Amino acid sequence: MEYHKNTEKISKSGLDLIHKSPLHYWDRYLNPAAQEKKTPALILGSAVHCAVLEPSEFGKRYAIAPEVDRRTKEGKEIMTNFEASIEGLEVISKADSVICERIMEAINKHDEASLLMSKITNVEKIIEVDDMKCRPDAIIKPLNLIIDLKTTDDASPRAFGRSALKYRYDVQAAFYIDLYEKHFNCKCEGFIFIAVEKTPPFGVGVYVIEDEDIEIGRAKYKPDLERWREAKVNNNWKGFTGINKLEMPNYGK
Repeated sequence: MEYHKNTEKISKSGLDLIHKSPLHYWDRYLNPAAQEKKTPALILGSAVHCAVLEPSEFGKRYAIAPEVDRRTKEGKEIMTNFEASIEGLEVISKADSVICERIMEAINKHDEASLLMSKITNVEKIIEVDDMKCRPDAIIKPLNLIIDLKTTDDASPRAFGRSALKYRYDVQAAFYIDLYEKHFNCKCEGFIFIAVEKTPPFGVGVYVIEDEDIEIGRAKYKPDLERWREAKVNNNWKGFTGINKLEMPNYGK
């Protein structure tokens, strides 16, 4: 995808890799021998986003694989015909298509989530400012709100809070808000997460990130951004350096 191929600008996912080490960023985005990895989880996540945010596009982008026994002559023939008819489409399993349907239903039944979805004006709009880029899942432009859809194992407040810390959602919110405000020259009034579980009962939680957590996220991403700029200028993509103190988790404490 062109968005990811543009290495002149850095995204939040790029900042996450730089935070780990410049070498990890280089291997993902600059290594000529690297191959794009499409894991089942990534494919499902993309399908869910399409089903929820752009339902009219789902059939144009995804094909549902028939459930057949490929060991039989009939099964092989069905698969051969199917594969010949889906050029350019991403293939997902019947089970994953059902998950997409159930997640759509869950969000549509959730009062706050469905209300937010009904007011979306832009989906996956690419925003570029200087050497930075982001692609919010959705924007409600009249209200200057950014909406981010997250699939998760547990959408309860405590569990999703742990996920937010682990995956640096505070960094994402701060980074997106800063680019939004510079691009549109206006204040972003909020960053809202819609978290939905990937398994029954497909619970949905809607969360607004607080200003103090956005400030923490901003303080996290700024050094990562400078680290990337420095590595880019010097073409020096180091991994882990030096001899460091081993940090042991305080298990049970």
